[in-house]
Amino acid sequence: MNIISSLHNVYSADAENLMAGGHVAHVNEYINRFRMHAVVPWYTVEDIYIPVNIKEKHHWVLAILSFSERCIFLYDSYESSGHYSVVLDVIEKLAAIIPLCLEHCDFYVKKEIHVENHPRYKDKDFSDMFDVLFQENLPQQPSESLDCGVYMVTYAECLSYGHKILATEFDPNALRTRYAATLWDYGTRKQELNAHSDVEAPLRPPRQSRIISVTKVFDV
Repeated sequence: MNIISSLHNVYSADAENLMAGGHVAHVNEYINRFRMHAVVPWYTVEDIYIPVNIKEKHHWVLAILSFSERCIFLYDSYESSGHYSVVLDVIEKLAAIIPLCLEHCDFYVKKEIHVENHPRYKDKDFSDMFDVLFQENLPQQPSESLDCGVYMVTYAECLSYGHKILATEFDPNALRTRYAATLWDYGTRKQELNAHSDVEAPLRPPRQSRIISVTKVFDV
């Protein structure tokens, strides 16, 4: 979110400068899948799951970017007075910057979204913010707990498999134990195989360059 915040500051001051000077380069590389290893270009999927850290609240939420709905669906495990406005302020930065970056990357052409006819796009300008919808009736963490990360990951897991998020089946202690056991098993098998994690992001395409002039040197 540091990248998004810095981009939003530029955009708020002068929208034209956002596309100049490489301000959108980092976000565009995520969209084109050059910043993370286990990822694909955004135009090949329907939704993007984005874990968002709300630094002011030391809190994690899940934002799901839906291209078909032109909307960001927000999943938050905590509700209190003063909490909503802080979270919304952060998510609205995403909602403002992402559409500009998508247009800059020719995303809609690659995704084959015909914006002039699509019901969610035809009445919008490419620079208009995505809608933001807070999801309701979600399992909520106790006010004294620090389990926002567990809730966020579980929301993402349930939704990615097409499951409903049911409060009656949501046991933070069991989920915490399950995730810890999964990580332990992964680490153990990795050590046994003497495996090493990939640290390199996918290679970017080579830059195309052209020779402008050639200077020939003669020995005298």
